[in-house]
Amino acid sequence: MKIVDGMRWGETELLKKEIENARFDADLLLAEVLKVTRDRLYLDWDRNLSEQENEQFRAFIQRRASNVPLQYILKRQEFMGLSFYVDERVLIPRADSEILVEKWLDIVRQENDIGQDRLIKVADLCTGSGALAISIAHYYPVAEVVGIDLSLDALEVARQNAERLGAIVQWRQGDFVDSIRGECWDYIITNPPYVSTEDYRQCAPEIFHEPAMAFLGGSDGLDFYRRLAEEIRPLLKPQGKVLMEIGWDQAEAVCSLFHLKGFKTQVFPDLAGRDRVILAR
Repeated sequence: MKIVDGMRWGETELLKKEIENARFDADLLLAEVLKVTRDRLYLDWDRNLSEQENEQFRAFIQRRASNVPLQYILKRQEFMGLSFYVDERVLIPRADSEILVEKWLDIVRQENDIGQDRLIKVADLCTGSGALAISIAHYYPVAEVVGIDLSLDALEVARQNAERLGAIVQWRQGDFVDSIRGECWDYIITNPPYVSTEDYRQCAPEIFHEPAMAFLGGSDGLDFYRRLAEEIRPLLKPQGKVLMEIGWDQAEAVCSLFHLKGFKTQVFPDLAGRDRVILAR
């Protein structure tokens, strides 16, 4: 089978299973097999695949056709310009979450005295692959960053990502804020589980290959925000702040939880104009 035939076959097989972006996914999977960039496929499309390459490509297509996310097959996902290793132990980082890192960087730079970077302490709750914590450590190296997760499997992936990307982050295993009690932080950031039980049942089939604990936020999706609003004040320095990712329709409810505890809030939209990040101070 030639490269061009493989591209067409892969697209056809994925279309049969109603996979979105079938041609794009097929191309990337074949490029992964051949260890080349996607554009190289079109330059060399008359080249014959070896038997081993053909078998591996077919196996990849079969996995994608069964709704395994493309990122888990490729074992990578880009986030904030960095390439993260991902597998079934962690949530796949989404572009929407980049808004949280970008807003954090904006706020910190605005607060710096005479443009000098200052040492600040940052805790990332529900760190997963470490995408938020590592991005912060990468783009603001003087920050003392701690990533926390309940899952030891997720922390193993996060450590691997930090080592490969050269980011200095301390990792702790614990249930939400439990492992940072008794300490005070300049910033606490989190992309917690915020999908309601009913919404989770209606998710795209690819979602069910990701860790359920990374999505499920209780019957209304707000369980972790309730815990945060209730427990966070003693963990913050006097000028400390919380930055949280939220579901597109949760801004009013989450802000209300924090207003009841005396916090002021500000909501930031994602690139599509939907509410995505809340700053509480």
